[in-house]
Parts: sequence; structure tokens; C-alpha cells
Amino acid sequence: MISPGRLWWLLRRDLRRGWRASRHHYKTLPRIREWQRPFWTEHRQAIPVHVLTGKNDWELAAWMLASWFHFSECAWPAVIHDDGTLTKEAVEVFQKLFPEVRIITRAEADKEMEKVLKPFPFLYEYRALHPLALKVFDVPHFTRGQRMIVFDSDLLFFGYPREILDWTAKQNEESWFNEDVADGSLVGASEAKEELGVTLWPRVNSGLCLLHKPAIDFEFCDRALAETAILRGHIWRVEQTLFALCASRKNEGGLLSKRYEVSLGKHSTPDVVARHYVGAVRDRFYGEGLERLAGVLLPK
Repeated sequence: MISPGRLWWLLRRDLRRGWRASRHHYKTLPRIREWQRPFWTEHRQAIPVHVLTGKNDWELAAWMLASWFHFSECAWPAVIHDDGTLTKEAVEVFQKLFPEVRIITRAEADKEMEKVLKPFPFLYEYRALHPLALKVFDVPHFTRGQRMIVFDSDLLFFGYPREILDWTAKQNEESWFNEDVADGSLVGASEAKEELGVTLWPRVNSGLCLLHKPAIDFEFCDRALAETAILRGHIWRVEQTLFALCASRKNEGGLLSKRYEVSLGKHSTPDVVARHYVGAVRDRFYGEGLERLAGVLLPK
């Protein structure tokens, strides 16, 4: 039973975000269970798509993956990383929608990464502090090949992702990211250069990552946490900063076009391919994103 305090909080939230977003949150979001995956046997890709998710955003992740499968017109190896809160219902829905999905439980991951990160004390400590660390460490460890894709749950696709598919088709060593609305790195350009010898890429957003696995160097990441002020900043930005430092150090790749959008506006641009609905505009995931995709992905 919902407590009065919780009920009041939900009411205030729904009033703040508006009727349209609330309606799609309650009515459209759960309907992802009705989606049927296209391209079962054709256009199979080898590069895995990794998603970190849990009880609060797994339905968003399911919508994200459905939109990705639909607009990429391919079947992808999907890997779900449990942040420690993933429910039994979520696991069952993922397995129904994506029968070949690999789900790595937090218990399984912790047991494996305990051994892997023991030589790196700062990485070991950071992973225990925040689940976003799993994106930096677990994803490359559990990737068998040399390249991987990492998507956040609050990302949606609206068009054919040609730039991403071009990257998958080439045997390159590049890493690519969303372009953020502002520079969110916990290390400034001067500190990165002076302490780590890295010319830092600006405005890296890790909601959408195309990664060359060898770029994520655990020894370098441990040094970065030890020798800079990263861990004194916002804990939820550490993961993004480490990705930016690693990619900048390798210096192959860069930022995707603005058609892979990160913005704070109410509406996305007309030619958008994907939009990462960051926290400040999360309600637009429902009010804009689901409203736009429901007629495309769900049965009539």
C-alpha cells in the first residue's frame, strides 16, 4: 500500500510534468511488453549492445532497445547489466522481448570483478560506491570482441542510425560519443594535460558510446582516480569523465553529429536520429519520445 507521503509526492510530480507525460508514463510505458521484434534471422550484427539498468528504469531500457532494433533494421547481441535492483519481472520481460539476451546479475558481476579489480584499489573502491562504474569496468570485461556499444536507458531512436552502422561496418579503433550540452567532465583540460598528459575532448556525454575496448585501460583509470580531483566531484559524473579521458588518450574518434541529440529543449530537432533524455528533461522521454514511438513500435 502506498503511504500518504508517497502518494503526495507522486501527485506533485505528475502535476509538475504535465498531463501528457504522466499519461504516457502510466499508459504507454508498460505497453512495451506488446512489442514484437523484427529482423529475427536477417541482418545479424556481432557487436554487442550493453545496457546498465535496474528497477526504476528497466522499462525505459526496453523501449530504448526496441527503438534501436527497429530503426537500425538489425538484430543485435544485447547484454543487460543489473545495477543490483533488477526485478524478476524485468528479467522475464527482457527475455521475452529479446530471447537471446544475456543478463548479468549484480551478484555474478561482483564475484567476477572482485578478482579483476583487486590490483586497482581506486577502481575497486569506486565500483563499490556507485553502480555507474559498471559501465566503465564490467562492460569491457564482459565483452569478448574488440568493440562494443553502450546505451543508457533514457535514450530513444527515431531514425536510421547511419553513422553508427558505418562504424560497425569498419574495422577501426575509434570511439564515439554524444555531444553534451556543456562540458561535464570532473577534470579540467589543464589538469588532464598536466597530470595525465591527455588533451581532453570537450563535451563528452556517455549516454551513447561506441567504444574500442583497448581504449578503456584499467591501469590508466586507476591512475586518473589517484592523481586527479575526480573523486571529489559529483559521483555520477565519474564514469563519464573516465570514458572521456580514456578516449581522449587514444584520440581516435570523437563526437557524433547533433542528430544524436543531447538537449534541454522541450522538443527535439526535426531530423533527430536519437535523443538522450538527460535528467533535466527526463519527462520528455514520455511526453515526446513515447508519444512519437507508440504508433511505430506497438501493434495497432
